[in-house]
Formats: sequence, structure tokens, C-alpha cells
Amino acid sequence: MDNMKITVNPMFSGVDSFAMGLHANFESEGEVLYDRRNKVKCFTVNGLTLVVKRYKRPFLLQRFDYTFIRKSKARRAYSYALRLKDLCIDTPEAVACVEAYKHGLFDVGYFVSTYCGDPDLKILKETPDDGLIAAFAHFLVNMHSKGVLHGDLNLSNILYRPDETEAHGYHFTVIDTNRSRFVDNPSQRQCLRNLVRVSHDRQLNERIISHYAQIRGWNQNECVRTVERMLDTFEKKRRIKRKIKNKK
Repeated sequence: MDNMKITVNPMFSGVDSFAMGLHANFESEGEVLYDRRNKVKCFTVNGLTLVVKRYKRPFLLQRFDYTFIRKSKARRAYSYALRLKDLCIDTPEAVACVEAYKHGLFDVGYFVSTYCGDPDLKILKETPDDGLIAAFAHFLVNMHSKGVLHGDLNLSNILYRPDETEAHGYHFTVIDTNRSRFVDNPSQRQCLRNLVRVSHDRQLNERIISHYAQIRGWNQNECVRTVERMLDTFEKKRRIKRKIKNKK
């Protein structure tokens, strides 16, 4: 390993040594929370519960890209978390970003954040509570009004909890934001396209989009139809990709 680039949020200066040893110790320490394309583990550092996401090691062209052209996923996750906080959109606190380099090229990245134990919104698939759906729609409108287009907007990436101090009775927290975009005054089409993968449950999606459109003063039926067409296209492309992948 040639070297590492380590950024630690000044609010969490006590985790400096943890960040420095993270690349070497990630596999042998911590508790696994998720292990598929990326790996997520939980650590306790000086009494603080931290979540570390190690992104899948990129292929060679991406390594060049992340070295010389674009920010790595870990770097984007860190900077986007800070930016979301500045916009008063809740997300786990950005604690650190660790980027390891090999032979002068980016090799693997880690994003460290605080732990949030709130459940995700997948509960809406089982219990589509209208009050929660309405509050979620207000949250989506607020997020889009601030120019934030979440890069992987689905129910598993939105955490929630009841909160009487919030205007609509619930507090929401976004996670997995490294593919998000920040756009000045996103258009109606951009906003609706961002909602396409909120849920593949058509009835639930219709309720969410209807509430969202109503809040924005847009035609509800037209917005629902637009998102349904976009979802049809997305699902068709995904089926084709899976068929091609299975034939290999």
C-alpha cells in the first residue's frame, strides 16, 4: 500500500487513531451489518458507536478516474453528509473518510459516520399508514425544494421516527447519499424521475406520488402516470440486464 488520505471531522478528533488504523484493521475488527457489493461494519470507539462503509474495490479504469478526475464514493459520501447537514436535511454525522492508494492509484475507500438506530421506511410495504406517507411526502418536497436529488432514493435509505416537535409528526434521516446530486431549482421532471425507485409497489408508489404532487400543487394523476411510465422503463431495462448477466 503506497499511502492513505485521511480526513477526520474536527468534531470527532478523538477518532484519529481509529481512522489511521482502519484500513489495516477493518476485516478483523467490528461487527458486520451488511456484506454484499459493499461491506458495512459497526465499531465502538471511545464510547461512540460508528458505522464504517467500505466501498467495493473499483476496476482499473475507475481507479484512474478516482485518482485523477472524480472524487471517490467515500469522499463524496463524506462531503455530501456535511452539505446535507448545512441544508438542515438530517443524515448521520460525517466522521471520517479514509482512502487507500496502491501503486499511485486509488485502491479502496471507507466512509465513517455516526450510528442511527431508527428503522427504515420499508415498514410502509406492510403497514401503509397514511399519516406516515403524508409526512414522508412533505419531507421529499422539502428535500427537492432545497435542490437535493438523492442518488438511491428508496424506502431502505430513509430512516424515520415519530417526533411531535416536527411539523408533520415524524423525523426523517437519509443514508447512502454518495450518488446524490445538488441542483438549483430542479424541474418537475427531475423531481419525478428522482421518485421512480422509491417503491416498486405500484399502489404504495401511487399514494406517495399523489401526496407529493398535491403538496406541490401539481396534477396528481398526471404525476402518477409519469412516474409509472418511468418505472416501467426502469424495470424493463433491469430485466434485460439480468437476462444478459445470467447468460454469461
